[in-house]
Amino acid sequence: MDAEQAELIRRIASVVGHELRNPMAVINNSAYFVKAKLAGAGLDPKVEKHLKIIESEITRADKLIGDILTYSRKCEPLPDIRVLDALVKEAVDSYVVADGGKIDFKPGAKDVKVKVDVKMLADSIKRLLDNAFDVMGGKGTAKVVTSAAKGEIFLSVMDIGAGVDAKVKDVLFEPFVTTKPRGLGLGLALARKLMTANGGKTDCQTSPKGSTFRLILPQA
Repeated sequence: MDAEQAELIRRIASVVGHELRNPMAVINNSAYFVKAKLAGAGLDPKVEKHLKIIESEITRADKLIGDILTYSRKCEPLPDIRVLDALVKEAVDSYVVADGGKIDFKPGAKDVKVKVDVKMLADSIKRLLDNAFDVMGGKGTAKVVTSAAKGEIFLSVMDIGAGVDAKVKDVLFEPFVTTKPRGLGLGLALARKLMTANGGKTDCQTSPKGSTFRLILPQA
């Protein structure tokens, strides 16, 4: 993608984001108003259920727009030198796991330090965990393992899903590539973009018993 195409995508994303978020905010406020008005008279369970669906779908749509805007913007990291395992623990501890899911974190990089934008690393970890739980249907254990060798650090997120189809494995980190019924296919693409901006890279190893997605960065 050349600079002109990238700039065009950024402009389109900005306009689309603005034009969609405004009506969604109106819908959200209207739903809140209706809920508040009906609450005093005793909210019908079916009405309450559908109001919650509206709120949930607005939140989902807003997240999708946020992902488009994030991917379209230039990455300008503010790197800091930190102990890798401590950063990963913070990210794992802050991740909200749904009922039936679990994260097993095994720190293995000892006191190895990494120079990275802390927020970008945390966002990348979150996106790999989102992917892991998506392929496991929201349940099961996602393993997070860190290690270091030959001047590089490795952060692996492992799932026990059905593996990645060979047809899409080579383009898995490309934008808008997804095997899921819902979603834009930007999660892994964003993880790669954020790592690339920090001088790192991503890769995937897969089998029918599960997949391992890695963030790879140079040691500080």
